[in-house]
This record gives sequence, structure tokens and C-alpha cells, in this order.
Amino acid sequence: MQITRENYSQYANMIQQMLGGKKGIGSPYDDCDYGNFALRFKPVDIKFVKPNWDNIMTKRSKPAMSEQEFKEAIKELARKEFATGKRDDAAYRKLCMQHGETVSPDRKALYESSMRKTGGKMNAACMFWDAKGNKSLSYHPLTGHWKAISTDEEFARARVFTAIYNDELARLKAGTKEAAASEMGSTVDYMI
Repeated sequence: MQITRENYSQYANMIQQMLGGKKGIGSPYDDCDYGNFALRFKPVDIKFVKPNWDNIMTKRSKPAMSEQEFKEAIKELARKEFATGKRDDAAYRKLCMQHGETVSPDRKALYESSMRKTGGKMNAACMFWDAKGNKSLSYHPLTGHWKAISTDEEFARARVFTAIYNDELARLKAGTKEAAASEMGSTVDYMI
């Protein structure tokens, strides 16, 4: 039995019949139907953690830096990690997020608009959609985690970030191999 969005109601009804028509245990989660677009403005009485916009991609009033500054910052991060031999996940994630925010939807505005419509309560879908009906932001009521649902533009922007980063690493590795080969050549010449 695989439960999907399309057959969720069917299985929920079947389970209710098996339980003798009882509607759950009176939990505020009983009214939640994760991802159900029709419930996007239905308020539910579940406790939720407000989003930390420092950790969620959303359109900002001003980009963190210019395109050229982003390119140099990405290369600098690659050089730093190459030199130390260690991945700085926090710095990578932060820079990648700042780079992507230049094309992000205004998730904060979507969230605030929904909160106004629900009187400050979480909506029963635990999800937020943009004006085109695209999923944009979700909240998991059991874990308390927020997740930005990436757009095609954000995926494309992430590929640009990764290409700049990987190209710089490849350039650094190639330079190291050339330097090693050059050293090997001079050592061989010396030994002969």
C-alpha cells in the first residue's frame, strides 16, 4: 500500500472505517492535511516555530553582492578549502544561499500574507504557495523544520554556483599536478 497525494483521502477514509468512524484522538494534527492546496488558508491550532529567515532562501531587498563579487567570493571559498583540505559546509551553504536569493521568490511575504489570512495560525496544509500556485515553503509540524521548495530558477542559479566553484577547484588541482610534474622533471634531471 503506497499512499500518495492522489489517494490519501481514500486511505484516510478506509482507516477511519477500520477504527469504527472515530476521528482520531483529538490532536490538533487531526486537522492537518500536509500539502493540500485547498487548505492553504484554513487555520489550525498547532504550535509552530516561526521561520528563521537567515536560514531560508527568500528574496532580499538588495543582493548580498554584485555578480562579479559573487564570482570572486565563490572562487575564494574554493581556494580556501583547497588550501586547508577541509570543506567549510557553513560558509558554502551561506554563500550558496546568498547567491541563489537573487532569483528566489519572496517566501517571507507569502508566509506573512498567509498568517494574516489565518489570524496568525498555521494553515492546515502546512505549506505556502506563490501566486502561480507553485509550492514555495513548507513546514513539518512534527519536526518543526521549515523547507524552501526550490524553483527552476533557483536550481539553475545553484548550477552556476557549483560550476564556478568546481572550475576553480579543477584549476587549482591542475596547477598542483603541473607543479608536481615540473618538480619531478627537475629532480630527474638532477639525478641523471
